[in-house]
Amino acid sequence: MTNRPSPALPMPSTEHVRKALGLWHKGAAQGSPLAELLLVQRAADAVGGNLRLATNQVLLRALTVMAAHHADEAELLRVRYLDAKTVHLMAIERNLAQATIYFQQQRAISLLTTIVRQMEQAAWDAHRTGLEGRLPLPTYTSLVGVEQHLDHLVRLLESSDAPHLILLDGIGGIGKSSLADALLRAIIARGMFAGVAWISAQQQHFHLDGRLRNFPRPALTADGFVDQLADILLADRAVGLGREQKLADLRMHMSQAAHLVVLDNLELMPDGERLLPWLRQLAAPSKFLLISRHSFYAEPGIYHLRLPELVEADALHLVRQEAGLRNLPELATAPDAHLQPIYETVGGNPLALRLVVGQVHVHPLPVILADLAAARGESVEALYTYIYRRAWDHLDELCRRALLAMPLVSEHGGNLDFLAQISQLPSDDLRHGLSLLVTLNLVDSRGDLHQRRYTIHNLTRSFLLEQVVRWQV
Repeated sequence: MTNRPSPALPMPSTEHVRKALGLWHKGAAQGSPLAELLLVQRAADAVGGNLRLATNQVLLRALTVMAAHHADEAELLRVRYLDAKTVHLMAIERNLAQATIYFQQQRAISLLTTIVRQMEQAAWDAHRTGLEGRLPLPTYTSLVGVEQHLDHLVRLLESSDAPHLILLDGIGGIGKSSLADALLRAIIARGMFAGVAWISAQQQHFHLDGRLRNFPRPALTADGFVDQLADILLADRAVGLGREQKLADLRMHMSQAAHLVVLDNLELMPDGERLLPWLRQLAAPSKFLLISRHSFYAEPGIYHLRLPELVEADALHLVRQEAGLRNLPELATAPDAHLQPIYETVGGNPLALRLVVGQVHVHPLPVILADLAAARGESVEALYTYIYRRAWDHLDELCRRALLAMPLVSEHGGNLDFLAQISQLPSDDLRHGLSLLVTLNLVDSRGDLHQRRYTIHNLTRSFLLEQVVRWQV
C-alpha cells in the first residue's frame, strides 16, 4: 500500500468491477482494476502478491454474500464470468433476448459493486480500529493552537518524497506527544499508510494532580526499539530472529508498503544516536516521526520542527476550555484581565496551564500563581522536576551560567553582545553554551540569517528565579 494523497477511500465503480470480472480467467500480468482496495491488497499478501488471484478471491466472497439475498443475479454473474459463457449462449439457454441479458447483467454488477464497497468500508473500519489500538490513550480532550503545525505535518507525511525522518522537538509539557497523537489519528482516518506503530521511551509521567509517576520498565535501547517494532509490524514472524535478521525483514516489509512509526521521548534513549542509521535504512517509503525534548541538528537527513509555546490568546483559550470541562465557571467566564497573570507566570506551556486550572478547585488563583513564581509546594516542585531536572543535571558550569543570565533578557530576546555583557562570559564560551541550551530547548533562538535573538519561556523564567536555587545547594 502506498501513501494516499486523499482522505477519501478508493471505492470501486461499477466499471471497475465489470472489468475485474472480465479478467477472471486472465493471467497475473493483466493486473487488477481493483488493486487499490484494501481487500485486494490483503488477499494478495496471502497469495504471493498475485493481484489477479487476489481480486478473484474478493469477487468470489462478494458473490457469496450477494447470493444470500439476490440468488438469481449472483448466479447470472457466475455463469457469465466464472463459467465464461457468452451473452448469446445465455440468451438461447434462458429463452431471452440478448438485450435482456445485458440489462440483467448490468443490474447484477451494480449490486455486486455495492457489496464490494460495503466489504471495503468494513475492512477499513476494522483496519483503522486496529491501528488506533496501537496508540496510547489520549491525555487531552481537544488541542488548542496547533492547527497550523498539524496541517504542516500532514502535508509532510502525505508526500512520498523526503523528508522521511521528521523530528518534533520542544521543551517538556509543550504538547509534542499530544500533537503526535492527534496527527496519527488524522493519518489513520485518511488511510495514508499501511500501518502505524507507536513506541515510547517514556519513564516518567506528570499527572495533573501534581504528582510524578514512574513507569517500572527498563530504559528503551536501540535494540529494544527494533524488537518492539518487529513485534508490532512482523508479529509472529519476528519470533526467534536476531537483530540483523529483524532489521532485514523490517526493511523488506516497510519497503513494500509505507508505514508511519512514532518514537516518543527519543532523548531518553541511552544510545539514540546508534539507532538513527538503522532508521535511515528502514525509511522510504516509510516515514518516522521522532519526538524529543532535544534537537539533533548535527544529524543529517532529519527535518526539524520545533513546537513553540502557545501565544497568549491560545493559552487563555486553553484555560477557559479546561475550566469548562472541569466545571469551574468562574474561571471559564473570567475576563482576559483576570487570566493574563496566568500567562505572565507560566507562559504558553499547556501542561503548566492545565495544572493551574486543576488547582483552582482547591486554592485561590493568586496563591497558585505565587507558588509557581516562588517554586513553593509539592506540585510545583514536581512540575519543575518533570520539565527541567534532567536537562539541568546534564549542563556544565558554563551552560548554567549562560542559562542563569537569561531571566535578565526581555520577552523579545537579546543578541549575543547583550548576553555576553550580562553573563560576563567570553563570546566563544557564550556561543558554545547557547548552542547546547538551544539544542536542549531551554533557550529559544529567533531571527533570520543575519541576526539571532535569544529568549526563554515565562515558565523557564520562573523556574530559574526560584527552583534552580534549591537544586544548586
